[in-house]
Amino acid sequence: MAKQSGWTYSGSANFSPTAGAGSSSDRTNLKTEVKIISSDRKGRRSKAVSSNGFGTVEYSGVERQDTIEWSVQTLCDNDPISDRVNIVLTYYDPFYIGQLSDQIIQNLSDDELGNILAGDESIIQQKVESSMDIARAIKQIYSTTVITDTSEGKASGTIKIAPDYPFADYVLNFHYGYSSRSERSDSAKSKEFLLETGIMVAEITAVVVATVLSGGTAAIILGTAGAVLGAADLAYAASNYLSSGFGAIDENRQGCLFPILGFNHSYVFTLDEPVILTDSETGETTETSAKTQNIVSQISPASASVIAQASTSGVPTGAALQVVAVGGLVVAALLIALKGRAGGEA
Repeated sequence: MAKQSGWTYSGSANFSPTAGAGSSSDRTNLKTEVKIISSDRKGRRSKAVSSNGFGTVEYSGVERQDTIEWSVQTLCDNDPISDRVNIVLTYYDPFYIGQLSDQIIQNLSDDELGNILAGDESIIQQKVESSMDIARAIKQIYSTTVITDTSEGKASGTIKIAPDYPFADYVLNFHYGYSSRSERSDSAKSKEFLLETGIMVAEITAVVVATVLSGGTAAIILGTAGAVLGAADLAYAASNYLSSGFGAIDENRQGCLFPILGFNHSYVFTLDEPVILTDSETGETTETSAKTQNIVSQISPASASVIAQASTSGVPTGAALQVVAVGGLVVAALLIALKGRAGGEA
């Protein structure tokens, strides 16, 4: 079982009333515990990871039909109190990432394609920033609000990972903090989120660039999720997006101060399984993943023709293959999957 307590961002939590929190000197705290159990009641392995001062917990080997067992405790000056905690399970939607990548690729002009082949990714970043819908990229698959008990300030529960959960990267987030303001809309959150972090922009940009530069000529063998940005970056992005929906955080119903942003504890895991692809021309096989194929399945014949064009342009594939994985959006063996389509095959 993995545990987290208190502030998980870099630096110290800011409880100062002058900075937007409440008016008392009492301070809240949040403690969480999470265990992921397999169908045969064995615990999945976990490890603490961090990036730029933000900490999270990453689980390995998680599968459909596993069960998430969680517990939370709310405190005020280390004394248990009854209060409310928001629990949300989100995933990075690989189908939407593939759809957006496809949309961008097939609308590239010859000049833009030439710039990409020359190593200039700025046009892709601009297109992603103007087109991306964060609410579609980071989707909620489960959410609940719990009230901790009055005796110990605790609540607990389970989340079953259903057989139809998509192969993707998941972030389980516990948020403790609220104010009298109403929660904002997804569109308002999306605008703030884009200004606050470029993680999703970087992820999708890398997907598009890797798809174009690989040119339909080589098998790209990519690692597991998080090879570049990692689990902590995934959790940071999702936590920031979710916490931005709670508006200004001040004090709880007992007058106990929340830190600005509230408390956000995240736990990260990936649902995936291996997929073997066979090159239609050479017969060579390559291992990719179901999550990757969810992305690839959205690449249209129109985009495949752009990729075919890139493959005839003398692309320096050695440099292109350095783009191996970004965040949870692993693009394994893109070319093998797309090669047939570029040549007009089903």
